[in-house]
Amino acid sequence: MEELITNETIQRVRKDNCFDFLRYFFAFSLILVHFCTLTDTEQFWFISGQMRVKSFFTITGFLVVYSFIRRNNLNIYVRKRIFRIIPAYVTTIILCFLCGIFFTNVTSTEYFFSIQSLKYLVANLTFLNFIEPCLPGLFTDNPIGPFVNGSLWSMKYEVLFYIAVPFMIYLMRKYNKIYVLIPIFTLLTIYRSIYDNSINTIIYFFSGTTILLYFDWFYKNIKSIFLVCMIFYIISNIFEFQYIYYLEPFIFSSMIVGIAYFCKPLNFLQRYDNISYGLYLYHFPVIQVLINYKLHEYNIYLTFVIALLITTILAIISWYVIEKPLLRKSLE
Repeated sequence: MEELITNETIQRVRKDNCFDFLRYFFAFSLILVHFCTLTDTEQFWFISGQMRVKSFFTITGFLVVYSFIRRNNLNIYVRKRIFRIIPAYVTTIILCFLCGIFFTNVTSTEYFFSIQSLKYLVANLTFLNFIEPCLPGLFTDNPIGPFVNGSLWSMKYEVLFYIAVPFMIYLMRKYNKIYVLIPIFTLLTIYRSIYDNSINTIIYFFSGTTILLYFDWFYKNIKSIFLVCMIFYIISNIFEFQYIYYLEPFIFSSMIVGIAYFCKPLNFLQRYDNISYGLYLYHFPVIQVLINYKLHEYNIYLTFVIALLITTILAIISWYVIEKPLLRKSLE
């Protein structure tokens, strides 16, 4: 079987990167973008929602595949993914459902026993948030809509990628990795050129994975690659060359991974626990609750600070009460 990455790469990937900083940066960007969207306020941040999603998928594709290859144990991989994602996710869904009774404008009987509530629980607990994103009488007067947690749409793609990783690695070890990557990118590129929807972002998972699989070469040439990708990215945004569009996932992902290993002063967060997953899970319903009380109409900036503070507190509690203890258990 083919050795996908060298021992040198395994050690090098772990050292001196600022992925934790990037996770916090894009989590903050997500909160800010969603806050502006939900309050119907003009966005005053330079990172768009689409850029954040592409960055998140790139980082996930790079680090999750690295974790699988490094441990080389399917049982540990499955346990770690389950305990990392599902407990905090399920807690968020149940907590939003239970706390919703304090903000709904319907009776408790209608709220708890309606078909819509049942659909919400079933759909969201199975990562199918789009089937029923709302609860009865909840946030109906909010400017953009009554969605309980609109940020969860990406979870289904993340879970699908987690499931695909062991099969992809098996094929790569049995055959040459390039023979597996070429069909994947061909199909995703064709789909991306025909359809314009959220599934197009899946290609960034595999772009991050590809960089990992050729990381020795990437790391040795990181400065040149980063500079070239920056030039191409700027050119593509100014002139919209058609052929650069097909290379854009690689260009963008190379920039993100390049920043992770090129900006060493940002590595300081490696030594601390990372609560960015909790920030992702909780910020949307927190913002919706504050909007429900019209707080943004009094002071938009104060409302954002309060939303960020409450979300951070919930994320810290989630990490130390749910996520961290269960992650430790998954490795026992």
